Amino acid sequence: KKLTRTWHIFITMAEGEQVKNTQIIFKDYVSGVPPKESDMVLKTGTMTLKVPQGVKGVVVKNLYLSCDPYMRTRMRKLQGSYVESFTRGSPIVGFGVAKVLDSGDPDFKEGDLVWGMTGWEEYSLIITATETLFKIEHTDVPLSYYTGLLGMPGITAYVGFYEICDPKKGEKVFISAASGAVGQIVGQFAKLLGCYVVGSAGTKEKVDLLKNKIGFDEAFNYKEEKDLSAALKRYFPDGIDVYFENVGGAMLDAVLVNMRLRGRIAFCGLISQYNREKPEGIHNLNCLIAKRVRAEGFLVLDYFHRYPKFLDMVLPYIKQGKISYVEDIAEGLESAPTALVGLFSGRNVGKQVHDLKHLNCKRRRHGGGEKERGGGDRATAPLKFRNDDEFGTTMAGGDQVKNKQIIFKDYVSGFPKESDMVLKTGTTGLKVPQGVKGVVVKNLYLSCDPYMRSRMRDLRGSYVEPFTPGSPVVGYGVAKVLDSGDPNFKEGDLVWGMTGWEEYSLITATETLFKIQHTDVPLSYYTGLLGMPGMTAYAGFYEICSPKKGESVFVSAASGAVGQLVGQFAKLLGCYVVGSAGTKEKVDLLKNKFGFDEAFNYKEEKDLDAALKRYFPNGIDIYFENVGGEMLDAVLVNMRLRGRIAVCGLISQYNLEKPEGVHNLFCLITKRVRMEGFLVFDYYHLYPKFLETVLPYIKEGKISYVEDIAEGLESAPAALVGLFSGRNVGKQVVVVAEE
Repeated sequence: KKLTRTWHIFITMAEGEQVKNTQIIFKDYVSGVPPKESDMVLKTGTMTLKVPQGVKGVVVKNLYLSCDPYMRTRMRKLQGSYVESFTRGSPIVGFGVAKVLDSGDPDFKEGDLVWGMTGWEEYSLIITATETLFKIEHTDVPLSYYTGLLGMPGITAYVGFYEICDPKKGEKVFISAASGAVGQIVGQFAKLLGCYVVGSAGTKEKVDLLKNKIGFDEAFNYKEEKDLSAALKRYFPDGIDVYFENVGGAMLDAVLVNMRLRGRIAFCGLISQYNREKPEGIHNLNCLIAKRVRAEGFLVLDYFHRYPKFLDMVLPYIKQGKISYVEDIAEGLESAPTALVGLFSGRNVGKQVHDLKHLNCKRRRHGGGEKERGGGDRATAPLKFRNDDEFGTTMAGGDQVKNKQIIFKDYVSGFPKESDMVLKTGTTGLKVPQGVKGVVVKNLYLSCDPYMRSRMRDLRGSYVEPFTPGSPVVGYGVAKVLDSGDPNFKEGDLVWGMTGWEEYSLITATETLFKIQHTDVPLSYYTGLLGMPGMTAYAGFYEICSPKKGESVFVSAASGAVGQLVGQFAKLLGCYVVGSAGTKEKVDLLKNKFGFDEAFNYKEEKDLDAALKRYFPNGIDIYFENVGGEMLDAVLVNMRLRGRIAVCGLISQYNLEKPEGVHNLFCLITKRVRMEGFLVFDYYHLYPKFLETVLPYIKEGKISYVEDIAEGLESAPAALVGLFSGRNVGKQVVVVAEE
């Protein structure tokens, strides 16, 4: 739906009594600066109080008008937005409460009290969308509540909290702009559910109000906090489960770092950004992946059908005194410009209302039999995989053999180099020490994956542990069991999972190993197509994106280990699929080998937004995100209504000390987009189902897979580093030994 200008003002109408009609006229578009009172002007005209003959509409006397943050957006010259711009030279339009004076609509009669869209004037003729009016049946509460608690802000709080956030008793809830029309209600809903609730506001008065009147557990003045992340850690030492977003900018960046595992963010508004020509960049979106956070934008217009259910819940709370509501009431139409402008400087305390009642006042082999060759992105489970003395350069029992290893030297900032890793030869035993539940394996294939860049940093509290300086690099691989102390594995078994970058490894975290039952496909596939990247593509596309036949799908880093599979899954479902890559060779591969409908070289595009519009003139339903940065910003603008973004990786950002800012997150709201981060190890329970789906596709030739194979353990550092400059074509694999 659109919030459109669905009413019309008639200065002179046939029939009926002419009366003076004071109006607040919108003068001209306002960009890049806060609006001023002088952007609106008070004017007096005349109108009749009768609906023209044959017109389905109502004439109303406006009683209360609502000042709401979204109105700042309507002061810009908008194109293709969910809401239309105000019309220059015409009255401001917004939500209000009114009394019907005359009706040409059988659903309304003279004397009815209504709330909905009306003009900023004494009297309005609402003729084309009386379906946007709600009849007020309950008058035993203040009528002004229908501009707030019982109107658009109330149902916004209701659907944003209950429908988008999916809250549970005992969760930790944070609300920004918490003393505003929506925030104060969300906080009380959360308290009524049994949550711990903290709010932020901009003055001591508002903080006191949140704690002492509205019943928040804690509140703080964000203007007095030099470090918002530290402030949030103070109030949420264990993290935030639910964030109701009203502000954006620095607050959102701080919240992302403090979210708990599988937290939810409801994007309701970004008021701190509304006066900016270009919104501030958000840098911490990697937290969506690490913490598996779901962020979703919404508009209340999609939920007005829930209004009766909303009233059934809220009215008893009001009457029982379980909900309080704070309004900031300005008297008289002439005070409306000042009240609206004050909203953007935080001058209001509570819901801003105008009372009009007192007027005037991103060797090769070819897949599916042959081998060929990326970038997919996934990560290891947060387990302590054995490396350093745990992987063991000297083991008790068994013959001692030489063991080549790739040793990680020290933590890396900026772009990694081959010299950050060193080839070393030690010795190891080939027997599992007595009493140890583990396996000794001979490594056959090792996988190079983008997430490994993160493990080269000195991480603290991450979902994945850093590599240990002076110990072997650790990653996914395919291996053969030489000795076992685990009853689930025996000598001769082939396995894939976490292992060391060395010829032989002792693995004691055997729960991370998968036994290979199907050997009628290339074993190297278990580093990619049938291993972690394959499961990543499967879970991200089917579980996170909820795809439907016929939808439009865009995949960045599409020739990589994960991307090439996502595209083929989408084609098998009947979707239109476009991919981006960084060379002509990769683009040709996407179109001619993998069957993408279209593909483009992002390095040749001066304007990524325009490139996406070329391939998706009607927008993108699903974006499988592997890249981040500028590509994500361009995609956000091109998403379709209720689109889904699976945040799998942000490879363009991994070598930056500070990630690039993403500016277009407001599109999450306007297009009601769901953006969700995920990690593959949460979905390994689906591996049998995944194999049932993918193995037949491979055998029937319906899926191709490209690998970029580097020979010998000594080639591993170059292969890994090349991943970050796009040197690989397809899944990057290192052959350590032939089985």
